[in-house]
Amino acid sequence: MTVSHDFNPGTKPFSMGYLLKRREFIVFLLLILEMAVFGILTTGFLRIDNLMTIFQNSVDLAVIAAGMTLIMIMGGIDISVGSLLGVIAIVVGWMIQADLGAVPIILAALSIGALGGTVNGLIVAYGKVPAIIATLGTSNILRALIFGMLGGVWITGLPPTVEFLNIRIFGWLPAVTLIIVIVYVIFWYFTKYIRLGRAIYAVGNNAEASYLSGINVGHVTVAAHAIIGALTGIAAISYIARMGSVEMSVGLMLPLQAIAATVIGGTSVTGGRGSVIGTLIGVLFINILQNGILLLGVPSMMEWAIVGFFIIISVSFDMLGTKKIIH
Repeated sequence: MTVSHDFNPGTKPFSMGYLLKRREFIVFLLLILEMAVFGILTTGFLRIDNLMTIFQNSVDLAVIAAGMTLIMIMGGIDISVGSLLGVIAIVVGWMIQADLGAVPIILAALSIGALGGTVNGLIVAYGKVPAIIATLGTSNILRALIFGMLGGVWITGLPPTVEFLNIRIFGWLPAVTLIIVIVYVIFWYFTKYIRLGRAIYAVGNNAEASYLSGINVGHVTVAAHAIIGALTGIAAISYIARMGSVEMSVGLMLPLQAIAATVIGGTSVTGGRGSVIGTLIGVLFINILQNGILLLGVPSMMEWAIVGFFIIISVSFDMLGTKKIIH
């Protein structure tokens, strides 16, 4: 079995020409250009407090996008993460109201998320339902559950059980942003050196060849979905710490944002190729775009028009790069 190593810089000699061929580096240059443009066009964009706000608002999306990267490397998509986050956020809100403490809350969020992801994985792996269809179905079920749990009434005025995530380290760095650092360092190592991480790439490249080489494709699929579910639990806690409330529309746009960040960051829509570093750059690209457009007073719909443009360009380059034609 031949496994693609496009994502591993260590497999090719370092050079400027090599960097210019990597999607992550191109998107990074676009990110720098984007920051420069907003820095010139607005007066407050490059202020430390504004940049820290961008990072703080990026945590939920960044954490879930890391998991979405694994799913898309396998050739799938998870539409249910937003609804799952909503269910977890409601449970977390109830637990905070009951004053159950941070540790039980964190364990509950991780457990519920992992369980929800595992259910998705089982449906995909052993029910033989395409991931986008399976997770669309569970998303609708969970969205109905959110409505039933909230009963049309928002959860508001939550006491600061997880308020420690909002403290400023050194007076300027939001503690919650450390979650991004921890998650992405772990996932970078996981995808490069851990057997399961390597198996995810192998399955994404060729599931049949992976099976014939001894990889349990079903177990890998379930594990990947369980991981994104657990990450959704982390994102739900971050959401509660940032918002202090849970509304009916919680997580509604999150799946599309995570998919957009992952695709813009260079993950192949056909599977087998991608990196969490590229995804993180994609997350920052989207959130900086959102912040800059807000500061400029431009209608927010323009944000998604620009994101949509970059998604189309990214997928086009991906298809051209792999010499595939979509009819």
